[in-house]
Amino acid sequence: MQISPIIGVIIGFIISWIIISIPVWLASKVFSSESSFPKAMAATLVSIIVFIIIIALFAFISVVISFPLLLLLGFIIGFIGILGVYKSIFDVGWLGAFGIAVLAFIITIVIDVILGSIGLGAFSIMHLLHI
Repeated sequence: MQISPIIGVIIGFIISWIIISIPVWLASKVFSSESSFPKAMAATLVSIIVFIIIIALFAFISVVISFPLLLLLGFIIGFIGILGVYKSIFDVGWLGAFGIAVLAFIITIVIDVILGSIGLGAFSIMHLLHI
């Protein structure tokens, strides 16, 4: 049975969103008493939106004024935007938000290695969904 491409994309988005939220949730449990899985899902979604908006804005400006190094500044400010989202959603300070980001990154690497070692990498999941 073939899944509609739109349904496949939606299912893939939801699965990816849940998988991305797990490391943020686990990391936030270390740094915040306000941690919950719905908050982690909200934090991942809002932080991705904030990062994309900031990067798009800096990419547009760097193209208009022909200064490609401005995009690097956009990545740095985008990361600070992610920290701001974590700071406000999990009610931690800037250092706690940075700790959540770093620990979530480390947990993500561990999950990727485990999933990859059992053959469930990102490409095999997309293949299963026929995306």
